[in-house]
Amino acid sequence: MLSDVVSPSSYLTFNVTIAQIIGLTNAVYCAELLDIYAKARKKKKLDENNFFVLNRDYVKSKTSIKVDEQYLCDASLSKVGLITTSAENPDKIRFDVEIFMQIIAEEDSKELSKISKQINLPKNKTDSKKLKKESIKYALLNLLSNDNVNIHKALVEWLESVYDEGKYVIKETVLDFQNTLFKYAGSDVQKALDIIAKATSQGWTNCVYAIDSYEKEQKLLENSKSVRTTKLKVASSNNLSDKKY
Repeated sequence: MLSDVVSPSSYLTFNVTIAQIIGLTNAVYCAELLDIYAKARKKKKLDENNFFVLNRDYVKSKTSIKVDEQYLCDASLSKVGLITTSAENPDKIRFDVEIFMQIIAEEDSKELSKISKQINLPKNKTDSKKLKKESIKYALLNLLSNDNVNIHKALVEWLESVYDEGKYVIKETVLDFQNTLFKYAGSDVQKALDIIAKATSQGWTNCVYAIDSYEKEQKLLENSKSVRTTKLKVASSNNLSDKKY
């Protein structure tokens, strides 16, 4: 609607001075982060280390900066400490307002030039892809069942293993694996753990393969137990011969 276009909420204000130093895209990105930070602080959504979880799609809708480009911004801005990314979740960040204000207030042209060069070095797409990959993995890990501590731990090891190996893993992959697993294993924790272990060792993302392998192993074990063994007769006074040689 036309009213949405002209609404003040559809506009983003950014500092021209900061744009000249860190680049236009970074400046727009920082302006949005500053706004999100202020709201998170007001609503007490910051953790003890002032980190907050960033909704990438929301930032894209407010700034038109694509998700991949946001990760590039993070990689660039982290060089001067403006952005710190959580090791556990690339979408959980800390925006250092003090450093941001220091850059704006800096009057030393040499220092500003130094900051500009650090941030505006050629974009490292490898860092961006790594951050995005870790973000996707974190989202997938959050889909894992935590009803049982041991099963959850095994599922985490399975997911990290297949994902880091470069296997194709999406939300549906994780949900299907778990649904198939729990439907088959039921309340048998050990059975579930054995199946997950097979999927992990073989790099399977389809639980059906792991279940098939598990069943074959169980049949082999059952067959080995049923193999007939010749019983040795124990000598006694009744079966010993009285004949002497």
